[in-house]
Amino acid sequence: MRFPWVSAGFAAVCLAVVLIPGSAEALQYDRSRVLDGEVWRLLSGQLVHWTARMALADLGVLLGLGAWLEARGERRSMVVALALGAVLTAVAVHALSPDLLVYRGSSGLASALFVLTALVVARSPGRGPRILALLAVALFLAKAGWESLTGQALFAGPLAPGVRVVPLVHLLGGLAGVAGAGLKYFGDRDHL
Repeated sequence: MRFPWVSAGFAAVCLAVVLIPGSAEALQYDRSRVLDGEVWRLLSGQLVHWTARMALADLGVLLGLGAWLEARGERRSMVVALALGAVLTAVAVHALSPDLLVYRGSSGLASALFVLTALVVARSPGRGPRILALLAVALFLAKAGWESLTGQALFAGPLAPGVRVVPLVHLLGGLAGVAGAGLKYFGDRDHL
């Protein structure tokens, strides 16, 4: 069994960041500071969270699904999904949400791994796994729709005043998961 180095490493970095006083404010995405040249905040804001429950939800998904993917030999697909998810989260926050001033969270990355995992399961033999994968993706889309309509995070719990969920981050993260799955699919020449 392969050790989930990528998943464990990411979770360890996020945990280490939490232990440093003032790190959340120092690393969060802050539109005005990004515009002043602190472009690294586009990515570092994905390492910090608004609440412990939000961090537990995001990092639990990242560590659990990431470890499963790595154990199944999907590390390359996972890394592609995470990297693209990080970039697409930055685009969703900075370019596509101009009224968003601050952002924290790794839910875009968690969404990337959720969709990637569903698509990996869909490749399993038998009809059952494909139905389960389709149901997982449908529930993912329903969750994003519910968050868009209500403005409330479904699993992260109540957010602090002035903090809002950004469903576009989740949707673009899911798209990164599709890309990660496609890498494996199109990289396998035997099926063509």
